[in-house]
Amino acid sequence: MTDSYNDGIGTVTYWWSHSMISDQSYKSILKYCNFTSEETSKKCDDAYSYAVNYEFGKIDQYSIYTPTCTTSQTVRHIRFKNLHMISGYDPCTENYAEKYYNLPEVQKAMHANLTNIPYKWTACRFAFSLRFTVSRNCIFCF
Repeated sequence: MTDSYNDGIGTVTYWWSHSMISDQSYKSILKYCNFTSEETSKKCDDAYSYAVNYEFGKIDQYSIYTPTCTTSQTVRHIRFKNLHMISGYDPCTENYAEKYYNLPEVQKAMHANLTNIPYKWTACRFAFSLRFTVSRNCIFCF
């Protein structure tokens, strides 16, 4: 994360330029979302939610050309089931990491969660802005 404005604009522009969201959603998000404000408007939330929930499909925004992580191998996914091993990208890495870093013995070995936070460790992409609002405008917040 760089700062709220550049991170927000960059993310939405990436989605649009890679055809993950429609022109209409892109324009609505830019029109209704203030990327420098701590608060969002209902129109911004609605535009963002529509794009993510109805236009993304089953695409991993961090690796748009690889299959997504799925726990069940349906007929549609069978021909891709070993692709992540061949390409070097495993779309379920985030899931594995979250399970691993939340193991009590791993947290103890890493001297992590010494204050017994009431939530599980997750990747930063969605939890970051909710839990670290004090330092939203920094370049490297850790």
